[in-house]
Amino acid sequence: MRKILATNVQVAIEGGAEATFPVPVVHIAAVAARVASLSGLAGAMTSIISIADHPLDEAWPRQLARRTERGELIRIRLGCYVDASNWRGLDEEARYRVRVDAVRRTARREPVFGGETAGLLWGMPRPALPAKVEVVVPVATGRRSANGVNRLARYPDEFTVVTFGGRHVTGKVATAVELALRYDFPWAVSVMDRLLNQKPLPPESGSRPVTKEEVGSRIALLSSAPKRRQAMRVLEFADGRAMYPGESLSGVLMARLGFPAPELQHEVTDHTGRSAWVDFYWKEQRLVGEFDGRAKYLKPEYLRGLTTAQAVIEEKLREDRIRSTGLNMVRWDWSTAVSPPKLKALLLQAGLPCNPTGRRRRLSTA
Repeated sequence: MRKILATNVQVAIEGGAEATFPVPVVHIAAVAARVASLSGLAGAMTSIISIADHPLDEAWPRQLARRTERGELIRIRLGCYVDASNWRGLDEEARYRVRVDAVRRTARREPVFGGETAGLLWGMPRPALPAKVEVVVPVATGRRSANGVNRLARYPDEFTVVTFGGRHVTGKVATAVELALRYDFPWAVSVMDRLLNQKPLPPESGSRPVTKEEVGSRIALLSSAPKRRQAMRVLEFADGRAMYPGESLSGVLMARLGFPAPELQHEVTDHTGRSAWVDFYWKEQRLVGEFDGRAKYLKPEYLRGLTTAQAVIEEKLREDRIRSTGLNMVRWDWSTAVSPPKLKALLLQAGLPCNPTGRRRRLSTA
């Protein structure tokens, strides 16, 4: 019998009831600093106004209702409101994060966020925003999802709990394994690639690399053989050297089309000794491939203090240095990364051989 270090976590469930169950504990100090807020959390600046703010003031609910009627407030959950002008200034992800905090605000006990909500809070790749806020509840409760909250029934040894940004969240390995079972193969690989990459996730202050062996041990705890096989196919294909979702999706599509496997994050050194790391490299064809997402030229975390124009010029100079070594280069964007005909035509034109009947065996059932 396995011995699991655990703590009792009380979880608020439907109807105001509570359930207590033991959950394996990982102290966040061991994997990340306890932080006051998530990096880039625009929604954290939007205060939630609650009926519970003034429980003894009988006029308070009516005041909130009148302000909502006048368009000053927006109700985002029963009993929870936000300033309308602030809300209009938030993007969809920031609004979702505010809804997450509204669920936490209205729960009688701290909820444990799991599934796609945990993936978003960890900063893992995703094909779209979650439709609902997802929380973990004990299997024995039998409670159903309602009121914009999806309740995930789980056994205690199926996940660990960490705390960051003041929230209880399922651990990153368990979260990634769950998402690998939910998403289609390309996005599942994207999540697993990000987990295995040495770059810290947004809530982490330092890197704690995750190994395939560690993920495999978590997969071994899954209750059904089909789920274990599905998750293992994702893990076997995943490569932590892939940096961003576009690279992961491109890699899966290349394999499905029958192109040779590239070397990821290859270092190219020019005649001056300057180095450049490229996304994809095919030695035999002396070919470099680069996924060119728009974020590279628009988001501050990628611009590193440069303007968009400066980033474009810097990238052009980088490409010139790479080509000066005698390598050819081919670039593509999101529209090509998710389009088999476009990517196939582009790579064939660049001189990369394609053997559709000789696809990598590990994709035969993907």
